Amino acid sequence: MNLIITTNNKNVAKKDNKYLVLLVDKKLAKILMVHSNGAVERSEVFEDGHVPKKVKHGDNTWDSQDKIYRHIEDHLHRHLTLIAEKVKIYAAQEDNIAGILIGGHNQLFPKIIKHLPYPLSGQVIRTFIADLKAPFNEILERIKNLIKEIEK
Repeated sequence: MNLIITTNNKNVAKKDNKYLVLLVDKKLAKILMVHSNGAVERSEVFEDGHVPKKVKHGDNTWDSQDKIYRHIEDHLHRHLTLIAEKVKIYAAQEDNIAGILIGGHNQLFPKIIKHLPYPLSGQVIRTFIADLKAPFNEILERIKNLIKEIEK
């Protein structure tokens, strides 16, 4: 989408880039399409409460810490796979995405990028720490500031 801005009787074309923003934690994911001008075109929220925070350790010897860790990682893998599929579908419906921004917890970033399919994983241009429980306006303001930094 091109915007035409008139300044001193001169037409200057300014490109309005679209950024796919992915906000992820272990329970929740939000997918947004944010324009350079700060407009949010579309958003999708989905919750997958299947990633356990803690698993009760049993009395049996087979309940080793390693097994519990693998159990939690398996649930996280399924959650991130679901997110990657949704992002793939979401991105296929859009054209000319300037880049992907990922917000969430620091330890999840490499795992999220690993789960994204190839063309999308290469489009990740910035990651940022964000709390998904924060008010949406605060998160959106942070995203707008990141986009301004990127486009300088």
